[in-house]
Amino acid sequence: IVSESNDDIFKFPCEYPIKVFGLNQPDLEKSVCSIIENYVGKLHENQISIKNSSKGKYVSITIRIIATSRKQLDSINTDLQKSPLVSYLL
Repeated sequence: IVSESNDDIFKFPCEYPIKVFGLNQPDLEKSVCSIIENYVGKLHENQISIKNSSKGKYVSITIRIIATSRKQLDSINTDLQKSPLVSYLL
């Protein structure tokens, strides 16, 4: 049986979208960007896209980064999951 590690799936560095969902709150975007910037440096506006739900209660934020390792992605996901403003991650 051959098993692939998660590192074999990605060829680092690679472009990687991080998608976050949460209630439409003023601090959500700032908080999400701050967490991700801890691992990738300053984000640029063209890396971030925001879409409100049809009724405006929720928002999805997609941030495209250049991922350098599986450990980096795992750390970002762990920190985002700890945020009380974040409802879901994709």
